[in-house]
Amino acid sequence: MSFPKISLLAGFSAFALFFNLNQPAHAGRFSTSGARGALSGYAQQGQYGARAGMSGVAYGQGAAAARAARFQGPNGGTGARAGFSAVGAQGLLHASGSGGTTASGGSWQRGGGTLIKKGEGGAHQSAFNGATGGGGTLSRQGEWQYKNGEGGTSQRGFQVSGAGGGSANGYKTNQYDAQSGTGTSTRGRDYNTASGESYGYDASTSYTKGQGFTTTVDTQNKNDYTVQYQKGTKPVVQTTSPPPTSSPAPDGTTTP
Repeated sequence: MSFPKISLLAGFSAFALFFNLNQPAHAGRFSTSGARGALSGYAQQGQYGARAGMSGVAYGQGAAAARAARFQGPNGGTGARAGFSAVGAQGLLHASGSGGTTASGGSWQRGGGTLIKKGEGGAHQSAFNGATGGGGTLSRQGEWQYKNGEGGTSQRGFQVSGAGGGSANGYKTNQYDAQSGTGTSTRGRDYNTASGESYGYDASTSYTKGQGFTTTVDTQNKNDYTVQYQKGTKPVVQTTSPPPTSSPAPDGTTTP
């Protein structure tokens, strides 16, 4: 099942539940069961919010559940969340999301989905975005996927911006071939201060499962280096370049 379908399921669940939440104040539960399965649900609404959910099980086949909630704080913050989960003989599916605002002017949004197919593989995606009332921001993303007997990939990253002008970002990736037992990965960080200074690194690694790896690291304002390791030996670190000893002047010349 594709991620657009996951999002559709989560969205449908949230819509159906929130439709029921937008009713006058009330609270209630229900449940029923029979020879083939059972079904239950709840709904509650009060002064500061509402929530509702339902779940069902088919004996010997699987189960599913959906839930949603919304709330509003006494000082002005708001929030909402919704989720859907299903599990059966073929695997499992989960999707959820949330979002809201703070009384001080901040906001956030989060969402994600996971799909696992028994005997085949799985996949996952998630993301978060947030902002403070003062102007700072944060974003992060992540995903992975794999196929049994073949391998998989993963990647994640983040971006941060401070209200005072500083910033940072980073990433990490991995790709693994299960048939050969080899893979490659990368990672890096970049930091920038409000005063204009910057530092960080980029690194790449090639590896063989259970045998060893070689990593190359390219740094800002420091020594670049490589690390080599083979099973049964000590890691070997070798500097590949010295840090900068001069900086550019406004006229294009360099100064020590």
